[in-house]
Order: sequence, then C-alpha cells, then structure tokens
Amino acid sequence: MSSFKSKLLLGLPIFLAAVNMRAGINQVGPLIPILKNYFHVSNFSMSLLAGIPLLCFSATSLFMWLIIRLGSSNRIIQWALFSLFLGLLLRATTGLIGLYLFTFLIGVSIAVMNYEIQAWIKSNAAQHTGFMTGIYSTTMGLIGGLAIAISVPLANINSWSWRMAMVPWIVIAGLTAIYWYSKKEKNPKPDIFTPKPFWKTSAFRNPIAWAMVFYFGLQSFSYYSTATWLPTILTTKGLSLGHAALMVSVTGIIGSAIGIAAPHYIGRYSDKRKILVINSAFIVLGFVMVTIQTGPILLIWLLISNIGMSINFPMALTLAGTKTRSPESTRNLSTMMQSVGYLIAAFGPSYVGGIFDLTKSWNWAIMGVVLICIFQVLISFVVGKESYID
Repeated sequence: MSSFKSKLLLGLPIFLAAVNMRAGINQVGPLIPILKNYFHVSNFSMSLLAGIPLLCFSATSLFMWLIIRLGSSNRIIQWALFSLFLGLLLRATTGLIGLYLFTFLIGVSIAVMNYEIQAWIKSNAAQHTGFMTGIYSTTMGLIGGLAIAISVPLANINSWSWRMAMVPWIVIAGLTAIYWYSKKEKNPKPDIFTPKPFWKTSAFRNPIAWAMVFYFGLQSFSYYSTATWLPTILTTKGLSLGHAALMVSVTGIIGSAIGIAAPHYIGRYSDKRKILVINSAFIVLGFVMVTIQTGPILLIWLLISNIGMSINFPMALTLAGTKTRSPESTRNLSTMMQSVGYLIAAFGPSYVGGIFDLTKSWNWAIMGVVLICIFQVLISFVVGKESYID
C-alpha cells in the first residue's frame, strides 16, 4: 500500500468526525426565519438558540479534566458521536423546548470532540499531525458552508419543513458513530493528562493573556453573530432566503480556504500589529458596505468580510503559540482563550437579534457588529506586538 493511501486511510476517522462538527450548528442560521414563523417567537429568542453551542464550547473546557477520565480519546469520541446523533434526532422530532434542550446536547457533544480530536491525533497519528489537522480544519469549513447552502432548499422539499433540513445530518452522525464504534483502537488506555484550571495559572494574572482572550472572544463574537443572521439580513437586500444562504455559504467556503494558509505567512513576522489591524479593518469595511449596497455587488463585500473573519480564527490560535515559550503555557493560554472567549461569543447572536428587535433595522444591527470589530482593531495593537506571557 502506498504511503499516500495509508495516510488517507489513517485520516478517514478524522475526516468523518469533522463532517459532523459544524453542520448541526451552522444550519440553524438560514433556518431562523422558518423557525421563527413556525414557533411564533422573536428574533431575540431565536438568537438564544444560536448562542447555546458557544456556551457549551466555553463550559465544556472547564470539565474536560473530568471527561478525560472516562477513557481514551477514541472511546470519548465514540460516545460524543452517539450523543451528537441522539441530540440531532431528538431536536428534529420535538417541539420548541426540545429545540433548545437538544441543541445544548449537540453543543456539548461537538465541544468534547473539539478537544479530543487533537488528543486522538497525538495518540494515533503523531507523525502526521499537520496532514491530519489540515483534513480536520478544511473539512469543517467546507461542510459547515455546505450546511448553510442546503438548509433552505431541503426545508422547502416537503411538509416536514425545517425538520427535513436536519435529516441528512442525523443519518451522517449515526453512520459515523457506528464507524467509530466498530474501529479497532490503537491505544485503549486513558490519556493521562491533568491540566490546571486556567484561573490557577500565571496566564490568568497576565494582562497580555487577557488581551488575547478578548481578541479571540471578539473575533468569535463577530463570526457567530453574522453567521447566524446574515442569511436573514440579506433577504432585506433583495435576495431570496435560499440565494442569501448560498451567498453566505460560498463566501464562507472561499474565506475558509484562504484562512488555512494564513498561519504560515503570519508566522514569518515577529511584529504582527500591521497584519492584524489591516485584516480587522477589511472586516469593518465589508460590513459597512453591506449596510449601503444591495443586489449582486453584496457578494464582493461579503467575500471581503468573510475572508477577514476566516483569517481571524487561525490567526488567534497562531498568536497563542507565539506568546508562550512552553507547551504547558500554550495549553493554559489556549484553554483560557476558549473558555472565556466562547463565553463572550455566545452573546453575539442575541446582541444582533436584540438590536434589530429594538430598532427594527438590520443596518443598525450590522453596525453593532462593526463596533465590535473596531474594538478588535484596538486590541490588535496590543496582541500583535512581540511579547510573552511566561
């Protein structure tokens, strides 16, 4: 068997897991107008639904030291996939309360996989870390974009409406869980890893570390708030809901493809302030123009803003590595960034939905995101400077 074919077979479990790690979250945004009319609830109520997975991302990191005691990364991912399948199935077959409750289960399941995938790679394919991480991040971006694009067309197929849009991802999660359960485990022993709570580390007392937390939190805030509401916003700009979702999907996929290469080029510069500021400024420009323009020209401005946001995420993770001198410090900073950062981001969808409910204007809601991006520009001057927290 060729070396390349062996690597592909080794990467198959990661690919299948990654297929499941964004669709259940990203599909909610395009479906919000349909869900809102179906359940007769406000924009703010729907935005809470979009914020639940982010709260799960934040909270789960605080309990991973307990979860890892359940067994190896392979075993934990198996259980997380079955839990995800159950959450997706029950969310699609229950009412309004179930919609919120089982979105929480979906969020916890994905959050656990977020943390355990890297441990699985280290235990089973340490010599191919770069290749595996590339499969993981690229698949998440592409499938996440696909979920946005097909949600509305699927919801319009038959009387199942929004429930029909969830069926493919239920089937895929179930089949993936069965595959992982049937796969032989290379390292069945639990992964011995006992991280400190981030509030007991030196990073918690470091102002640069807190600047990193807010940078990560604000970039996630702007991404998830716009991913949730952009399809709805674009319907007020002359697009159908299906075309709006497709536009968001295409620009997001292109942005993700460009964002993958960003860390390689950013790592060449010791002082990253200029790069961070310019990138954030492009996001501001793109969203300001979305409030002014209508029609097909919106594609250009959405592409500019989505490229900027897609670069922000890997850039934030890259910065975490450049601010520390040891793997332990990197891990502590990363945990702190994700725990507090995703907590900040969880309020993004509600923030945008709340602004619209108060002003009845999506342009004002977008300008609310622009304000957040301006704060990110200011923080870029701090986190972009060469410095260490340890």
